Amino acid sequence: MSKKTVLLIMYVLSFMFFVRSVFRIIVNEGTGGYGMVIVSALVMTFILRIYLKERRKEKGKQDVETASE
Repeated sequence: MSKKTVLLIMYVLSFMFFVRSVFRIIVNEGTGGYGMVIVSALVMTFILRIYLKERRKEKGKQDVETASE
């Protein structure tokens, strides 16, 4: 698997955890768990930044290849 695929899988899993944490706060009427929402949001942000950097590198590589042809 490529690095981008692994990053997307990690992003989806962290998004599911984020939704689960928010749902638990709503159902339990705000009885804590806010830290897990913050942590999962931070993890999602960092994974997305890494994914976008990888995509930019790949796109730049493709642009160089097409320009040299």
